[in-house]
Amino acid sequence: MLSRFERSVPELEGVRSSGLLSCLSRFDALEGGEQVHSFLVVRHGKLIHESFWRPFCGNDTHKMFSLSKSFTSSAVGFAVQEGLIDIDRTVLSYFPDCCLDDATERMRSMTVRHLLTMTSGHAECPIGAVMSKGVKNWVRGFFGEELVHEPGSTFVYNSLATYVLSALVCRVSGCGLVDYLMPRLFEPLGIQRPQWECCPLGIETGGWGLQLRSEDIAKFGELYLRKGVWDTKRLLPESWIEMATAKQVDNSAGRVLDWAAGYGFQFWRCRPEGVYRGDGAYGQYCIVMPKQDMVVVITSSVGDMQRILNILWEELLPSIENEALEANAGAYDSLVSFSRNLVVRRSKTPGVALSSGYAGRYAMEPNDRQIAFVEFSELPNGVGLRLEREDGCMTELRFGKDDFVVNARNWDALDGETSAGEVRATGDNSFKLDLLGLEGPFRVIWDCQWNQDGSLVIGARKNFCFFGAAQWPEMRGRKLQV
Repeated sequence: MLSRFERSVPELEGVRSSGLLSCLSRFDALEGGEQVHSFLVVRHGKLIHESFWRPFCGNDTHKMFSLSKSFTSSAVGFAVQEGLIDIDRTVLSYFPDCCLDDATERMRSMTVRHLLTMTSGHAECPIGAVMSKGVKNWVRGFFGEELVHEPGSTFVYNSLATYVLSALVCRVSGCGLVDYLMPRLFEPLGIQRPQWECCPLGIETGGWGLQLRSEDIAKFGELYLRKGVWDTKRLLPESWIEMATAKQVDNSAGRVLDWAAGYGFQFWRCRPEGVYRGDGAYGQYCIVMPKQDMVVVITSSVGDMQRILNILWEELLPSIENEALEANAGAYDSLVSFSRNLVVRRSKTPGVALSSGYAGRYAMEPNDRQIAFVEFSELPNGVGLRLEREDGCMTELRFGKDDFVVNARNWDALDGETSAGEVRATGDNSFKLDLLGLEGPFRVIWDCQWNQDGSLVIGARKNFCFFGAAQWPEMRGRKLQV
């Protein structure tokens, strides 16, 4: 069993190092808070390039968001192979207990194929409506939302439809999605048991919530590139791979460029001929390029996902040749040197020296984050922060002066992620705390201002937010006297 890819040099596999360097340079120059975290390229089954922007590294798992959908689709493929699922059978026939008395003819005609191709008939994804109603049984909630379109007629991106696919695999197999995929996909590919977010009933969300390492994503892409074969062993039928990655429906209405090139079974088609991808919010990509015999993986924190693809088509594609190239030590050394020095872009601040007046414990006024006390401490190379909630739960974070300092998982570090922190002074009595989540795209900037009268004001903003406001309400407090 292959646990990791064999490494090779770009030119040996017919790729110019200069083209990879151009990609890296443009990724690194992204502005407006856009940031790439990892970039991996596999050619002819060999890993020819991997870059990580420090403090991200190859051992990190990263939130996949909707790239999770492609894995859920694969689980359906395994179940079809085993005779457990017929994609042209109606969805309600698998969930008779969730059939509502007033279920419409459209709902009764919806098939598993419609779920796979995002043509369920909904006018919009119903996940928000189901969650806002507090429905615990999401499958039943899915069937309770009106179908505006005839199933199969209209592409509407629908994460809850993918959840129903997850629930379907669970129902027909008798186990959860991760348990089902472990012996069939994850273990053969040498992928450690992953985390996958679950619904209130304990079923994997399917459409989002999977966490994997960048090289794990590349293995998944390589399995699809090899038409379902891994290390000489067939895992998925070639017929399923071809169906899943072909253009099954037109998705051009209201979309442009690489989001209008067609949709398969939870895979997107791309503009370059033959190329397809799984992708997730904020720039998580598994791009499969059959004609080039290549897989590209990117994890990132970007709002403009098309810009990342544009860079690949403009810089990487022209650098690929059919045959091995002559060694180019200068270009390769430049690529390696540039890659080694990649670091997440830090906050732009005046760069004044940290004052020493901030250290101490502050009692906070009532706030929506339920933080009762904040305590700052001076560290040799940065600032320490302790947060104590009203329920007594505490979090300790460190912020480096000259670089990010990695913190363990904790409740207030971006949804419990492993994080990294950096501090920059912004004035005589203020500094900026930059908290970077290392398991996804999220980042929080805290602006801290303390005054001579002992008062403290903390404002915070998050770079991206699915739900709620990105700007958090200010917290105010007062320094306690020792």
